[in-house]
Amino acid sequence: MRSSWAIVARLAVGFALIACAGLQAQQLPPIAVDSYPAVSRQPIAQALAHVRAQPDDAARIGHLAMVLHAWEQYETAAGVYARARALERRYDWFYLGGLVQTRLAHHAAAARLLAVAVRLAPGSAPARLALADALFESGDVAAAAREYSSLTTGPGAPHAHYGLGRSLAAQGEKEAALREIEAAVRLFPEFGAAWYAEGMVLRGLGRSNEARKALEHAQQFGAAWPSVEDPAVARVRALRDDAGPHVKRGLTLQKQGDVAGAIAEYEAALAVDPQLASAHVNLIALYGRQQGWEKAESHYRALEPLGSVPAEAHYNFGICLAAQRKSTEAADVFRKALAVNPEHAGALSSLGQLAELEGRVDQAEASYRSAAAAAPNDPQIRFNVGRMLIARGQFTEAIAELDPLKSSEHPDRARFLFGLATAHVLAGHRDEGQRYAIQARDLARERGQGELADSIERELATLK
Repeated sequence: MRSSWAIVARLAVGFALIACAGLQAQQLPPIAVDSYPAVSRQPIAQALAHVRAQPDDAARIGHLAMVLHAWEQYETAAGVYARARALERRYDWFYLGGLVQTRLAHHAAAARLLAVAVRLAPGSAPARLALADALFESGDVAAAAREYSSLTTGPGAPHAHYGLGRSLAAQGEKEAALREIEAAVRLFPEFGAAWYAEGMVLRGLGRSNEARKALEHAQQFGAAWPSVEDPAVARVRALRDDAGPHVKRGLTLQKQGDVAGAIAEYEAALAVDPQLASAHVNLIALYGRQQGWEKAESHYRALEPLGSVPAEAHYNFGICLAAQRKSTEAADVFRKALAVNPEHAGALSSLGQLAELEGRVDQAEASYRSAAAAAPNDPQIRFNVGRMLIARGQFTEAIAELDPLKSSEHPDRARFLFGLATAHVLAGHRDEGQRYAIQARDLARERGQGELADSIERELATLK
């Protein structure tokens, strides 16, 4: 396996070009502060003033480049990073400069800069992943595959398996590509881009049904991406104090399950812009997870003076009320969500749960069916429909509803299998029901769902 050092050696000519360009960068590129968005002018102007006070100070120039980078002034940032590199051969200026070139779609230039960054900091997983990505996008697929292959253990493993899979697919090795992409989604099940890549490879292999399921996962998870700790990028992001970056960081932390961190970022965004509806909406849900009911309600009420309350805000607050066993109030709020968005699957499903808790099985089934129509790819909702059919004694219909879930990759697949087993047993299909129950028990044990596994074991004992 060729190392990152070998890639650097192969790109020596490119590095020489960088060095020459750096020596020629004796002046900063033009920086027209007045042409930038108003919110960014003051921090950029301040950083520029510091540079003009000491025009040969690489740290000040690099800081100016980072400020421009943070405010998405990529063309100018690229030139300022080049000036910093001419004065100081520092990892940050090569790595961040490479990322800017990537944002500008200058992938070959990015690969040259990132190769040097890797030489300066061989242990940097973010730099090595970025290099591999740049090599792939610049068309050097074989080199990208070698770099990805060296990163398939450690924090960047999901990204590396995905990248290696894409590289193998581009080289026509579809079966090998599929194995790598499947490894990526096992390590990070919400990896939307990897699910999409898996769907395309499966389609190329003629496995249409599996491809469709993978592409449904891609649509479900969207832009979710496995994160790797990146101190250099974190320093860039910290240079912006407007609401937008706080919201982005909040979303990232929320996806990673860091509730406290996400709350801090959203609250910081609201300190800058109290009318930021998306932050209020997400804080309702996050405070609900912490059982901070008063704070959740305060953010819900804060939306009312801003105009129309989003359906998701009603839904999140309804969940808070339901968790406090305020069923009547929760149902009213879920109906408000449906008044805004009649196809809000979460609100429809929640109304079904409330009806089920009160023993209103027919109404629960109707709500679950409406939710399933609004979100046909949600296996949990379909499972709820199946449960209601079992409760009504419609076992054949329940089997038809639950059978497609037996191959689902959902975390609750063991429960789905057990529900299918129950429907078969009650329909008189004892052997088939036992078979699915054993599969459910074994899967529950494999996934650490001990209580569920024990419950299934007890039910199996009654069939002997």
